[in-house]
Amino acid sequence: MVRSDICVSIANTSFQEILDILQEVGMAEIRIDLLDLMPNQLEMVFSSHKNLVATCRQGRYDDAQRASILARAIEAGAAWVDLEIETPPEWRKPLIDLARSKRCKVIISWHCFGKTPDEKELFDIVDSLYTADADVVKIACLSNSIADSSRILGLYSKYRRLVALGMGDAGKITRIAALSLGAPFTFASVSSNLTAPGQIDYLELERLVNQIEGV
Repeated sequence: MVRSDICVSIANTSFQEILDILQEVGMAEIRIDLLDLMPNQLEMVFSSHKNLVATCRQGRYDDAQRASILARAIEAGAAWVDLEIETPPEWRKPLIDLARSKRCKVIISWHCFGKTPDEKELFDIVDSLYTADADVVKIACLSNSIADSSRILGLYSKYRRLVALGMGDAGKITRIAALSLGAPFTFASVSSNLTAPGQIDYLELERLVNQIEGV
């Protein structure tokens, strides 16, 4: 059975390949900033699957362009939209309002590619994400050790509606254990096409999670 709680991040892939992948998975993140999609192709992707996350990270497009792209994805049928906490509240609010009107859930995310903060800072960060009107909170930070990954996984004992992941090899355990600890979904890659360090191929992650659950 195809799992709808393993979110496959799709990037650096052709339009037809995206459609092919979507036929095989129960949930996917469309990394719009790492894809070359025409507006009509973007709409076709998000209307072709009922459980897609629209993500467009800062860098490739300016804020006005990103807002327009994400709005188009929401209108086309995105089930989720991922908005970074670093963005201005006045930029996020129209997208959140649009998402609510379209029954699209909001992920407020925070990423740190340098380290895993200490416990108090992690708590403060997660608290700030919830206050930003999130349906689900996502944090992803570089895990340099088992201790870092343990600190990340410890967040599940305090919070719900949370996806907490460690990037890098030491963080792989966080991706595998997330669902068992209460995360609504976890993230995986398509083969070796990673969108974050430490991602696991979705077929392998599915096998590991099923093994843990005794499926």
